[in-house]
Amino acid sequence: MATVKELLSRLKEKLEKEKELLIVTIRDTSHSEELLKIVEEKRQILSELASLNREDFEGLEELLMEVKQLSDINLNLAATNAQFIEEVFSAIFEEPQKYDQSGTVKQPQKGLFNKKI
Repeated sequence: MATVKELLSRLKEKLEKEKELLIVTIRDTSHSEELLKIVEEKRQILSELASLNREDFEGLEELLMEVKQLSDINLNLAATNAQFIEEVFSAIFEEPQKYDQSGTVKQPQKGLFNKKI
């Protein structure tokens, strides 16, 4: 089994690659398979790390913080990508009418440029 530092370093590398892919995949879906592969490799590393004790991570606080920061960045990128895709679809496809509490129809903004991205 690899050392904790090696596992964390591999995880950091996967997170950096995932970050790059999250940025380019929104424009070019040809990288989707590679992104899925990276996510699966990350999952395997995380399952190995989950089997360790807290004491095994002592002295690696800086590396842990880097991993956490990259993970937060990737989470935000993925959420932003999902929101963008959802807004594009809602701009393209007609959304059903929504009613407020008084029974009047709410008028949604039309078009991609009227939406907050």
